[in-house]
Amino acid sequence: MSRRLSLAVLLAATLASATTATIATAATAATSATLPSHLMLPDADLATHGVVERWTLTIKIEANDLKAIDPCRQVLAARGYAPVLSKMASSARPELHFKIEGSKEYAQASADADDTLAAVQQAQCKGALNWTVVSKQVPR
Repeated sequence: MSRRLSLAVLLAATLASATTATIATAATAATSATLPSHLMLPDADLATHGVVERWTLTIKIEANDLKAIDPCRQVLAARGYAPVLSKMASSARPELHFKIEGSKEYAQASADADDTLAAVQQAQCKGALNWTVVSKQVPR
Protein backbone atom coordinates (compact mmCIF):
# COMPACT_ATOMS: atom_id res chain seq x y z
CA MET A 1 0.00 0.00 0.00
CA SER A 2 2.78 2.43 0.84
CA ARG A 3 4.32 1.84 -2.60
CA ARG A 4 1.08 3.04 -4.16
CA LEU A 5 1.18 6.22 -2.12
CA SER A 6 4.81 7.01 -2.60
CA LEU A 7 7.95 5.34 -3.90
CA ALA A 8 10.98 6.76 -2.20
CA VAL A 9 14.52 5.60 -1.94
CA LEU A 10 17.38 7.35 -0.26
CA LEU A 11 20.94 6.39 -1.03
CA ALA A 12 23.86 8.14 0.56
CA ALA A 13 27.47 8.20 -0.42
CA THR A 14 30.41 10.14 0.84
CA LEU A 15 32.46 11.71 -1.90
CA ALA A 16 36.12 12.48 -1.51
CA SER A 17 39.26 12.73 -3.58
CA ALA A 18 40.08 9.28 -4.84
CA THR A 19 42.97 7.44 -6.37
CA THR A 20 42.63 5.76 -9.76
CA ALA A 21 42.12 2.37 -8.08
CA THR A 22 39.33 3.77 -5.91
CA ILE A 23 37.66 5.35 -8.95
CA ALA A 24 37.80 2.02 -10.81
CA THR A 25 36.29 0.23 -7.82
CA ALA A 26 33.54 2.85 -7.53
CA ALA A 27 32.78 2.57 -11.24
CA THR A 28 32.43 -1.21 -10.92
CA ALA A 29 30.12 -0.82 -7.93
CA ALA A 30 28.08 1.84 -9.72
CA THR A 31 27.23 -0.51 -12.56
CA SER A 32 25.37 -2.77 -10.14
CA ALA A 33 23.85 0.06 -8.08
CA THR A 34 20.26 1.24 -8.24
CA LEU A 35 19.79 4.14 -10.65
CA PRO A 36 17.05 6.77 -10.49
CA SER A 37 15.44 5.47 -13.70
CA HIS A 38 15.07 2.02 -12.09
CA LEU A 39 12.70 3.60 -9.58
CA MET A 40 10.64 5.52 -12.16
CA LEU A 41 8.55 2.59 -13.34
CA PRO A 42 4.75 2.91 -13.32
CA ASP A 43 2.63 0.73 -11.06
CA ALA A 44 0.38 -1.40 -13.32
CA ASP A 45 -2.45 -1.47 -10.75
CA LEU A 46 -2.55 2.32 -10.56
CA ALA A 47 -2.44 2.64 -14.35
CA THR A 48 -5.47 0.36 -14.76
CA HIS A 49 -7.39 2.68 -12.43
CA GLY A 50 -6.49 5.75 -14.46
CA VAL A 51 -3.80 7.10 -12.16
CA VAL A 52 -0.69 8.55 -13.76
CA GLU A 53 2.56 8.73 -11.80
CA ARG A 54 5.26 11.38 -12.03
CA TRP A 55 8.63 11.17 -10.33
CA THR A 56 10.78 13.80 -8.68
CA LEU A 57 14.52 13.25 -8.38
CA THR A 58 16.12 15.32 -5.62
CA ILE A 59 19.90 15.52 -5.28
CA LYS A 60 21.51 16.94 -2.11
CA ILE A 61 25.17 17.59 -1.38
CA GLU A 62 26.41 18.67 2.08
CA ALA A 63 29.92 19.82 2.93
CA ASN A 64 31.84 22.02 5.34
CA ASP A 65 33.42 24.00 2.51
CA LEU A 66 31.19 25.87 0.07
CA LYS A 67 33.85 25.88 -2.63
CA ALA A 68 34.08 22.08 -2.43
CA ILE A 69 30.49 21.64 -3.63
CA ASP A 70 30.37 24.41 -6.22
CA PRO A 71 31.16 22.09 -9.16
CA CYS A 72 28.12 19.99 -8.22
CA ARG A 73 25.98 23.13 -8.03
CA GLN A 74 27.10 24.02 -11.55
CA VAL A 75 26.16 20.54 -12.85
CA LEU A 76 22.70 20.75 -11.25
CA ALA A 77 22.12 24.25 -12.64
CA ALA A 78 23.20 23.25 -16.15
CA ARG A 79 20.79 20.29 -16.12
CA GLY A 80 17.72 22.24 -14.96
CA TYR A 81 17.61 21.20 -11.30
CA ALA A 82 17.47 24.78 -9.93
CA PRO A 83 19.90 24.21 -7.04
CA VAL A 84 19.27 26.00 -3.75
CA LEU A 85 22.08 26.79 -1.32
CA SER A 86 21.49 26.55 2.44
CA LYS A 87 23.77 27.35 5.38
CA MET A 88 23.17 24.83 8.14
CA ALA A 89 24.03 23.93 11.72
CA SER A 90 22.24 21.66 14.18
CA SER A 91 22.66 20.14 17.61
CA ALA A 92 23.82 16.92 15.94
CA ARG A 93 26.27 18.82 13.69
CA PRO A 94 26.92 22.23 15.33
CA GLU A 95 29.64 23.43 12.94
CA LEU A 96 28.52 25.59 10.05
CA HIS A 97 28.12 23.58 6.87
CA PHE A 98 26.50 24.02 3.48
CA LYS A 99 23.88 22.13 1.54
CA ILE A 100 23.01 22.38 -2.13
CA GLU A 101 19.73 20.77 -3.17
CA GLY A 102 18.11 20.54 -6.58
CA SER A 103 15.02 18.73 -7.88
CA LYS A 104 13.51 17.90 -11.24
CA GLU A 105 10.24 16.18 -12.15
CA TYR A 106 9.99 13.43 -14.74
CA ALA A 107 6.87 12.03 -16.43
CA GLN A 108 8.57 8.70 -17.12
CA ALA A 109 11.82 6.85 -16.53
CA SER A 110 14.61 8.90 -18.00
CA ALA A 111 18.28 8.37 -18.73
CA ASP A 112 18.64 12.12 -18.07
CA ALA A 113 18.12 11.41 -14.35
CA ASP A 114 20.82 8.74 -14.40
CA ASP A 115 23.16 10.98 -16.41
CA THR A 116 22.68 13.90 -14.00
CA LEU A 117 23.47 11.73 -11.00
CA ALA A 118 26.56 10.36 -12.77
CA ALA A 119 27.70 13.89 -13.66
CA VAL A 120 27.36 15.02 -10.03
CA GLN A 121 29.35 11.97 -8.89
CA GLN A 122 32.03 12.61 -11.53
CA ALA A 123 32.37 16.21 -10.33
CA GLN A 124 33.94 14.65 -7.21
CA CYS A 125 32.67 17.23 -4.77
CA LYS A 126 34.00 16.70 -1.28
CA GLY A 127 30.94 16.10 0.86
CA ALA A 128 27.98 13.82 1.41
CA LEU A 129 25.77 13.08 -1.60
CA ASN A 130 22.16 11.96 -1.11
CA TRP A 131 19.52 11.40 -3.74
CA THR A 132 15.84 10.52 -3.55
CA VAL A 133 13.19 9.52 -6.06
CA VAL A 134 9.59 10.14 -4.98
CA SER A 135 6.51 9.23 -6.98
CA LYS A 136 3.47 11.47 -7.11
CA GLN A 137 0.06 10.36 -8.34
CA VAL A 138 -1.71 12.57 -10.86
CA PRO A 139 -5.29 11.67 -11.87
CA ARG A 140 -5.87 11.52 -15.62
